[in-house]
Formats: sequence, C-alpha cells, structure tokens
Amino acid sequence: MSSIIYSGFPSLLPKTLRGKMILLAVFMVFLPILLMSYIVEVKGRDALIGEKQNKLYAVTHLLNAALGDSFSLFPDLPRDERIRALNHHLSQVTDTITAAFPNVAAGYYHRQLDAIITYAPQQQYGNTVGLAIPTDHPGRTVMATGEPLIKSGSQVRGNIMNAMTPIRRHGEVVGYIWANELSHDIDKQALAMDASILSVISIGLVGSLFLIITFSHRLSRDVEVIKKGLSQLPYDLNTRIPPLKGEMGGIADNINHLSHALREARTLNELIVESAADGMISVDIHGRIIMCNPAARAITGYRRDELIGKHYKSLFEKEGYHSPVLDTLMRGIDHVGVEVDYPAKEQILQIKASSSQLRNAQGNIIGALVIFTDLTAQKEMQRHIAQAERLATLGELMAGVAHEIRNPLTAISGFVQYLKEGEIDPQRLEYIQIVLQEVRSINKVIEQLLEFARPHTRSFQPIAVNQIIRETLVLVLTNALNNRIDFHIRLDDTVPDIEADAGLLKQVMLNLMINAVQAIPARGDVTVSTGLQAPNKLRIQITDTGIGMSAEARKKVFTPFFTTKPSGTGLGLSIAQRIINDHAGDIIIDSELQRGTTVTLILPIKKITG
Repeated sequence: MSSIIYSGFPSLLPKTLRGKMILLAVFMVFLPILLMSYIVEVKGRDALIGEKQNKLYAVTHLLNAALGDSFSLFPDLPRDERIRALNHHLSQVTDTITAAFPNVAAGYYHRQLDAIITYAPQQQYGNTVGLAIPTDHPGRTVMATGEPLIKSGSQVRGNIMNAMTPIRRHGEVVGYIWANELSHDIDKQALAMDASILSVISIGLVGSLFLIITFSHRLSRDVEVIKKGLSQLPYDLNTRIPPLKGEMGGIADNINHLSHALREARTLNELIVESAADGMISVDIHGRIIMCNPAARAITGYRRDELIGKHYKSLFEKEGYHSPVLDTLMRGIDHVGVEVDYPAKEQILQIKASSSQLRNAQGNIIGALVIFTDLTAQKEMQRHIAQAERLATLGELMAGVAHEIRNPLTAISGFVQYLKEGEIDPQRLEYIQIVLQEVRSINKVIEQLLEFARPHTRSFQPIAVNQIIRETLVLVLTNALNNRIDFHIRLDDTVPDIEADAGLLKQVMLNLMINAVQAIPARGDVTVSTGLQAPNKLRIQITDTGIGMSAEARKKVFTPFFTTKPSGTGLGLSIAQRIINDHAGDIIIDSELQRGTTVTLILPIKKITG
C-alpha cells in the first residue's frame, strides 16, 4: 500500500516551474505562519475558556458569601411554602450579583428540599424555581463529593458552561451554587477572536503570495517563451526565440545557434525520408535500429525512443515470422514487394515489404533498409467484399434449390400422410413414420437455407443484452442433459442497453450456446459473460471446455455447409455471422483441440435517445 501511495504522490506536484516556486513558498512561508496562527488560536481559545471559568467561579463565591446561613430559615414551613419563602428572601441577592456579569445566570439549589431556590435573572428563569434537577445532573455529583465542578453540555438552561460549588454549612453540604454562561455566547467571543487572528494572517498571506507571484511571473514568462520555441523547433527549424534578459537570454541564444546548425545540416534525403508515406527502418551491421521515419513509427506503434538503438530482432523477430530486412543483412538477399504478417507492437499487420543492403561511399555494407506499406485495412476490405459476393451468390443458389426441393417434398409428405391413414400393418406404419421424420428433417434444412438466403427486415430497438441471455438460457438449460454440464453466468449489470433486433440476437445466442453444449462429450463447463470491450462497444463471451477445433477448422468455421458435427448442416455459424455483421458487430472464435472454444461477440453501443 505504501508503494502505491508513493508512486502516485509525484503526480500531485506542480508540473511548471512557477507552480513549484509557489509550492516552495507555501512550505517556507505559509506553513510557518499557519502553524503559528493555529497555536495562537488554540492558546487564545484556552485562555478565553479559562477566563470564563474563573469568572463563573467568582460569581459562585460571591453568591456563597451573600448566602450566609439563609438555608436554615423557615424550617417549620411546608416544603412548597418554604421554597417560595427562601426564593423571596434570596432572589434579590442572585439578581443583584448576576446583573454585574452580562450573559451569566446563577442560582441556589437546596439539597434537603431537592429543589431550585433561585435562578437569576429571576424574570427569565423564575419558572424553574421549585424544580428538582435530574438524577444524572452534575449538580448531584457536586453535592455528593463536596468538590467544585465545571461541566459543559445540555442542562436546565440549555447548552451551557456551568460552574458549580458546594454549599457547606456546619461541616456538611446543604446544597450547591451554580453560575453558567451559554456556550453560544462563549463561542461567539471565540469566533470574534478567531476572526481577528484570521484577518491578520490573511493580510500577511495575501501580501506574501503577491510578492511570490510577482517575482515568479517574469521567470515563468521567459521559460514559457523558451518552451514554446522548443516545441515548434522540431517542425520548423526557422523558429527563433526572441531575445531575453539574464541567464534565460543566454539559453535562448544557444538554442537559436543550435537551430541554425540543424537547418544547415539537414539534407534533402532526410527530408524525403521524413515525408514518405511508407514506413522506413534501417539497421546497422549489428542489427540495431539507427533510423525510423514517422510513418514507420505510426505503423508499428512504437515511439522513437523505443526503436532507436534497440536490436531489430528483439522487437520484431517473433515466432513464425522471419524478417526480410534481417535476411538481407545476414544473407545479402534483397526482397522486393513481399507480403508478410508483421508483428507490430500491439497487433499482427499484413504488410508489403522491400529490403536492401546499405553501403557507404567505399561500397562496404553498413547495414540494411526495409521499406514497407500497411495492407491490413486493404486486405480486410478485400476479404469482406469477397465473402459478401460469395454469400450473395450462394444465397441466390440456395434459395432456388430450396424452392425446387420443397415442392416435391410437400407432395411426398402429403401422400405419405394419406397412406398412413389407411394403413394398419405395424411394420409399414413404422416405415411411414420414419419417412415422415426424414421429410421433416429435410424441411428443417430447407428452412435454414431460406433463412440464410432471404433478406430480412431488421427491427432495431433498445434492448438489454443480459435479459436476452437469461431468456435464451431458459431454452438451453434443457439440453444440458442429466446435469452433465455446469453453466457459469457472469453478467455485468452495468452494461448499457444497445440498439439491436432482439429476435435475431436471441437466435445467435441460442445457436452458440447449443454449439457449446454439443461440443462437450461428457462432463464440462459453459461460461457466459458480458462486459464492456471499449467505451462504445459491448462484449459477449461464451466459453466451453469441449473438444475444441483445429486451426484448419477455425479458418472454415463460417463457410456455409462446413460442419464438424455428424448431423449438422453447417449453416448455424454462417447465419450468426451474417446477423452480427448486420448489427455492425464482429464475431471472433478462439479454439484449440482438447482445450475448448471461446466465441466473442463485439457489438456497438449506440446512444439511445428517449
């Protein structure tokens, strides 16, 4: 966890020189000021609280001195009358003393009578006279322990700071005196003190910040001028940085001299290489890359610093690929217009490459050069066009054949049904039933042929893919006979809805899931999952642990009538591919013999407006 925090910390630092200077000033100036102000504020608040406590204790001492032995008066009166008598006798005392201390309230509590005798100011709190304090009131602790106590919190008056001292007469505690002040009033005074401190601090901080920004502005301005010139220099060697003062001026002059030297040294051949649309990579006699033009970097996906100085073999000589340029370097054989599968940084590309030896002025071999063009998009387009043409031709042929077969097939089915009605011989009835079953089988193949051949009207609507999968699973689970197949469903509930034809998409899912079940001869697992492939693409994966397919079978798997199943028609995946293509999606099959198969559907997420 610490390594993660450490690695992420540099990204929080300012990227600019000016920002770093301001940050340094914060640590050197602001933090000490803020720390000192915090200490002053804390000490000041503590001093204010201490002053308030001393004041409240002073009020209780005054009340104690003024009380005398008054609590022993009127001993023969009933409780309520005695409370009223004592209140009448002492209320003037408490009102007079508390009047000298604004915002302070005070009073007497009689332990024997268990009642408030006075609570000044009497006009505000006289209604509490005669009441008993709760059992958990801190005043009872003072009377029980005989020790003074200061308590803050919600009490009879409200949220207060309450100072309480016991009343001792003749060696025993006969009650207690309290003096309190509302916490709101204390906080208000504390906030006023804080505001004064913050005002002084703010003036100091603003002044410091103004000076820092003023002094850093000139330096950062010069740095920005140099950065702007350097950023334009790779594209225009005629760029000149304007004159600057001080050390920055010296740096600007040196950069201008460097750009002039580069402008003079750049040759026509270099300009041609930089501008070429084809990729160019040259290697030295040891196979290290010494040159790569922008087109080569764009095609391969590598940055310049990832190529220059690296061995060509370490980057591009992958299993099953033999590099034309290394062949030219090692064996001296030139290659012209050869088409190869090229291992770029993140994918395999189809390129056309030509390679030749590089020689110096003396005719010595100093390396090799390869010039290549990316044909991947072109080849992919050619494959799609060729496949579309084949499917269109095949579809027309199959539609005609299907109609020609269906007519006599209907007649056969009708006559057999007629014969069945008048037949009583069990053996012949069995034969008739077999004929009818085979006729239905042929009719099913014809339906698939027509499904493949006829154009469909697509009904695209917002649908929830996860719901389509759940509905399809209800149909498929009946094929997992005797519980021999375990289904693992991992659907991402956060995937958005897509615009698709629900019926056709369910047909694809049903075909793929049935294929997965049929590919498992004994016990096995089928995993169905969904998720986001990219921000605008959704992924559906169906993985089985079945017998898998060979590389040769994978190449033909979408070819109509190609099948690896004894009773298959070879049209299921062809129809599935056509449906997914109609949805502007892609279907990918990854399979190995005895290692199972994974079918991935990639579908676009279109924005659904309501």
